[in-house]
Amino acid sequence: MGITRLDKIRNTVIRESLGLKETIIDRVTTKRPKYFGHVNRIQPSRYPNILLTSNIHGDRPRGRPAKKWTDCVKADCATRNLSSLAEATSLSRDRRIWQAILKQNLQKPSHIPKMVWTV
Repeated sequence: MGITRLDKIRNTVIRESLGLKETIIDRVTTKRPKYFGHVNRIQPSRYPNILLTSNIHGDRPRGRPAKKWTDCVKADCATRNLSSLAEATSLSRDRRIWQAILKQNLQKPSHIPKMVWTV
């Protein structure tokens, strides 16, 4: 579209003009659990599976720890009513069950209720 940040046009306006229905965040939160299931099903000797199941030992730098990929997967699983990452791991071993879980419609609030203050 030839739009730059200097044009100061909101992302929602650009998304509507292109006819896009979902945001990038929505897209990532739907693709991440699919990849998690894929990595769980591949052979344990492959590098993605090794990285997913391994722990790195050592000291972390001072300050707030960076958000890990598994933390994001846990949050995605919580939106699908899965209690833990262990439960998601065991369910993702069977591809048909995992796809059925991922295809469930996630209920998003249609509106955010406004707070009414009375004095």
